[in-house]
Amino acid sequence: MKQLKRTPLYEIHLRNKAKMVNFAGWFMPVEYTGILKESRACRRSCVLFDVSHMGEIKISGDKALEFIQYLTTNDAASLVPYRMQYNLFINDRATVIDDFMLYRLQKSFLCVVNASNKDKVLSWLRKNVRNGVDIEDESEKTVLLSLQGPFSQKILEKVSNDSFDNLKYMHFTELSISGIECLISRSGYTGEDGFELYCDAGASQKLWSLFISAGKEFNLELAGLGARDVLRIEAGYPLYGHEINDSINPIEASLNWAVKVKNKDFIGKRIIIDALNNGTKIKRVGFVMKDRGVARAGYDIYKNSKTKIGEVTSGIYSPNIDKFIGMGYVETSYADIGGEILIEIRDRLYRAQICKFPFVKIKTKPCMHRLLQTKYTD
Repeated sequence: MKQLKRTPLYEIHLRNKAKMVNFAGWFMPVEYTGILKESRACRRSCVLFDVSHMGEIKISGDKALEFIQYLTTNDAASLVPYRMQYNLFINDRATVIDDFMLYRLQKSFLCVVNASNKDKVLSWLRKNVRNGVDIEDESEKTVLLSLQGPFSQKILEKVSNDSFDNLKYMHFTELSISGIECLISRSGYTGEDGFELYCDAGASQKLWSLFISAGKEFNLELAGLGARDVLRIEAGYPLYGHEINDSINPIEASLNWAVKVKNKDFIGKRIIIDALNNGTKIKRVGFVMKDRGVARAGYDIYKNSKTKIGEVTSGIYSPNIDKFIGMGYVETSYADIGGEILIEIRDRLYRAQICKFPFVKIKTKPCMHRLLQTKYTD
């Protein structure tokens, strides 16, 4: 059996009595004081995540932009240095290899990919590499901390002795904090205002401690992957392996806004254009339970007791809106907002209603939380 990887903060998690689990081949904290408590803390004060299991891949060279444009759906050419975007690697079938954050550095690009897909993405990039493109895996030497919640800016400013009033959402900067060189972006996976900080693995414990000390007056709490999952579902964000995978294309996943077909050629483009013009058979939707129950991934969705129309991909109890919510795929003809569906939970059909994304009020500028009915305009 392959040995699980540990982030440089592993011992700190144990000292804080974190419940550790295997996630994508890593020992990761799923919770500290409780998933619901940590989820509430993010919306009301601030939480700190260790998400160092994520993969960081740097792409550089004279042909780097051209290379990225061909393998992805969003328009990397629209980025100027110190800007970032949500993007998708797709294959020749136009299905999703991974969704990731793309950072435009001064002379290169940084791709922050899902931990479970890092090796697959690296293999895909190297398979398609061309002259004038260099690919470097920086994951092992990089730590990623995520500071999320209403007080995140105050805590970051206290730690850094700097102002972040002018750092806009999906922008980033480079800054030294107590001698630690950091890349800091205003971004996150929660729907709250927040920051993601990249630093050298060797400096991660010091940086973590600085945040813990500065965060005490703001009731900063540690949060694990369980709360992160609750928060991203509340925000309507997809998770690879649940809402997206290598059998789903971006249009089915209601990610039209991350697809740009004008002035850009990319792998799978013909299939994407066909899906845009002619529609898809299935569509990702959000739903709120009308009957009390948690709809888990894999549960069947029905229109009536005999007509199965889809499947649940994620479902939770939301502590921040006190409702049972979820996401899934249904046949497009049944995907209208407000439509009633039935979900089979332990051999019984529970009523639910299709609704718009997000489920909670988003505290950032529009990006991933576009409404389901967003029209394709590019």
